[in-house]
Amino acid sequence: MRNDEQLYRGNDGRYYCRRSDGTTGLVVGAVAGGALGNVIAPGGSKTLGTVLGAVVGGVAGRQVDRGRGVRCR
Repeated sequence: MRNDEQLYRGNDGRYYCRRSDGTTGLVVGAVAGGALGNVIAPGGSKTLGTVLGAVVGGVAGRQVDRGRGVRCR
């Protein structure tokens, strides 16, 4: 179990763990991806590069944040 995971007992008597939903990774990834997309976009396509970079970075960041510690023991 990771430090940011919480163990709790459900109404059915079973134990569950609560972990990050990936929001922090989404935000950080979107900001970093947008900045990188703006820098590497060719010519007059800075806006498109920023938007695409933010989308890809957000998705990637969310998956990385949610993927840590797949099992709660």
